[in-house]
Amino acid sequence: MAEAIWNESSMKIMFQNGLKENGDPNYITKTFKNVKQTATPEQMLVVATGLATLVSYTLYSVERNDTTDIIES
Repeated sequence: MAEAIWNESSMKIMFQNGLKENGDPNYITKTFKNVKQTATPEQMLVVATGLATLVSYTLYSVERNDTTDIIES
């Protein structure tokens, strides 16, 4: 039987930074590691919104990435 063991979480924030020459949106991403395993989506959105006020870009999306180790038990 296999078991999943939580390893780490990170938060990726994507900002829209204007438009490309062809008119498509241009995006910038920033990744923050060491997110607590117990952080809720609401808490992460509050943090991302707060960080967005510190830059001149428009907040586009917030993504949580969890990694786990799969081991045989």
